[in-house]
Amino acid sequence: MEERKLLHSFLAKSQDELPPRRMKDSYIEVLLPLGSEPELREKYLTVQNTVRFGRILEDLDSLGVLTCYMHNKIHSAKMSPLSIVTALVDKIDMCKKSLSPEQDIKFSGHVSWVGKTSMEVKMQMFQAGICKSTHP
Repeated sequence: MEERKLLHSFLAKSQDELPPRRMKDSYIEVLLPLGSEPELREKYLTVQNTVRFGRILEDLDSLGVLTCYMHNKIHSAKMSPLSIVTALVDKIDMCKKSLSPEQDIKFSGHVSWVGKTSMEVKMQMFQAGICKSTHP
């Protein structure tokens, strides 16, 4: 708990103290190796041998939070003084009805807008011949 109290000193006192950031500073790509790691695939399969979309939504939620942490990274701190949560998802576009459990999935995302107390993250998910994007 004492360590968390010390993190307060890393917070900016005003907006003027914040360093400029670009969208590419928060860009991240993550590979979900469903096709190349059968052991992992088992955790994502339903009894009908389809990909559990709820599990994919959990991964997208985690990626959104990680992207926000990257955008707000303070290099001199071991951990972030911020607590980041997902407030909402604006939109999910799907190009195909289902995901293949035998192909890897690539997730990518970046911060696209920042206010004083909120951020927008744009994310995409790619699988050979399939595209999805979401805006939490």
